[in-house]
Amino acid sequence: MLGGQWIAMDFCSRANQYGSVLGAMNYAHLPYCFAFVVDPERPDSVTCYNGFEEFKLAAKYKADTLELVNARPGKSLFLIYDSKGDRSITMFDATTGDTQMDQFVKSKANARDGYTAFLAALNHQVFGGTLTPIGKGASGQVMFTPGGIIQGMKEYDRYEVCTAGDCFVSGDKMDVITFINRRKEGSAKMFGFKYNAQNDTLTFYNLVNKNPNEKGAYAVGSVAYKFLRKEQ
Repeated sequence: MLGGQWIAMDFCSRANQYGSVLGAMNYAHLPYCFAFVVDPERPDSVTCYNGFEEFKLAAKYKADTLELVNARPGKSLFLIYDSKGDRSITMFDATTGDTQMDQFVKSKANARDGYTAFLAALNHQVFGGTLTPIGKGASGQVMFTPGGIIQGMKEYDRYEVCTAGDCFVSGDKMDVITFINRRKEGSAKMFGFKYNAQNDTLTFYNLVNKNPNEKGAYAVGSVAYKFLRKEQ
């Protein structure tokens, strides 16, 4: 029953609420990991994904409780499986002081790894729906699929939202997304993105590198794209 890819659905729901990955981190908390995978053929360990890396933790089972040993030095995480209710898993993390709880659900994405499964859920929560361009000469409709495909945009056909690490080039000022054209080498370009208060208008901003030698030194520049979003 535990075998499969488990994703941090609480975090994805918060990102939907705030229209922001940074908002989900800063207004609540960052979960210990975004996803973990239980392999029934190797039940003595669990593979975790935190956006930076993939790593394994030793696992101990007791009824519906799974202990992940040494999640941080000398401290364990506890995963409680709801076998009689919605079949979700609640992660209890007291490794840094106050106990944090996060709900994980089993992914149906059948992705290549746990982090990819998490991104599919996050993309759906943050960008799900139909986008209608705003501005002079705007036409057609655009969709950002959960699998990271952009449909209806001439310049780009893939996207990757930043969840951790150096891709947060503007620090806490704005969420960051990378647009890619798979037909054009070296086409990857980072943009900032932000929703309005109602989460129905999505604006992408050009990012300007003010200091190439300093991390997080990108400033928010002019508007690159603006869309009205209609959720499906």
